Amino acid sequence: MGYFESIRLTELDIVLDEIKGEMPGGNFILEIGGGTGWQAKKLSERGYAVEAIDIPQSMFSEQRIWPITDYDGKQIPFPNDHFDMVFSSSVLEHIAHLDEFQSEIKRVLKSNGLALHVVPSGSWRFWTNLVHYPFIVKTLVKLVFGKVAASMSSTSPNEMESLALSQMKRLSKQTIIKRAIFPPRHGEKGSAISEIYYFSRRNWLDMFRKSGWEIEKVSSNRLFYTGHMIFGQALSIQSRRKLSYILGSSCHIFRLRKKNISPSQQ
Repeated sequence: MGYFESIRLTELDIVLDEIKGEMPGGNFILEIGGGTGWQAKKLSERGYAVEAIDIPQSMFSEQRIWPITDYDGKQIPFPNDHFDMVFSSSVLEHIAHLDEFQSEIKRVLKSNGLALHVVPSGSWRFWTNLVHYPFIVKTLVKLVFGKVAASMSSTSPNEMESLALSQMKRLSKQTIIKRAIFPPRHGEKGSAISEIYYFSRRNWLDMFRKSGWEIEKVSSNRLFYTGHMIFGQALSIQSRRKLSYILGSSCHIFRLRKKNISPSQQ
């Protein structure tokens, strides 16, 4: 999990570069989908006032290191015009009512506030599909050798093997076989194949425009990674930067404001 954190930290640095000098009204940030809370913690350490929300059934709810406010996934539990910025990272694709939720984001955002979202790209989906089968093979090998090692010594499998085992125990054999043959979708609609389009820059742009946002800037995180830990820490952040120019960046970064709000009006 270490290299995922280093990637997210790099993305967070990009976000901080994006908002430098762009929050004239204050430094109050809402993070949607706070997870364990480590990104909110980092933002707080950088001098921002932060509130983070997530659904109580989040898979990270028992690993929280920062106060996370539980909510129903629909109504943000804060008053109107409350935040200087709303931030999310790899969250919007998991919201089934995404179009309607944009109005809720606008409600809690100040009139001169900024919305900044990091979302997966079609490139990320394509390469995640491609490495799905090598990942399955790698996982099976780890599980087999992990079980053998555990039976021959008093040491337990490592954290990732334990996680894989616990997840497999909760699934039926049919589900395990189905997931091994067909890559599962990541978001809330379509399939692993159609998500190549759903995660495209064009589709994200269409969604934000239809939701009434003014799109100030669209950029890439300039990092290459997939949804599976194939190479992990064997690929440095610098290597992932270079690969992104060849294989594509794994995330888009959208900087948005409420319509009809120009810098001269702030």
